[in-house]
Amino acid sequence: MNPYPIHVGSLIRAELTRQDQSVTWLAEQLGIERTNCYRFLRAQSLHTDQLARISIAMKHDFFADCSKCIQLTSKK
Repeated sequence: MNPYPIHVGSLIRAELTRQDQSVTWLAEQLGIERTNCYRFLRAQSLHTDQLARISIAMKHDFFADCSKCIQLTSKK
């Protein structure tokens, strides 16, 4: 069992789907190559500055999502 219940890449991918946006769109918003964007989506964790940039670009607070996951896990 994974001791870390949060997979940030999955959270980002789910939000991209919810917003009906593509990986190409996100890469353009961040000013990075699409291949680097796919690396974010595969990552279990990201540096806070990277997650902040993605949060701003997508207008979504991924830190709040992580906090919710932590709260749910700590209640188990």
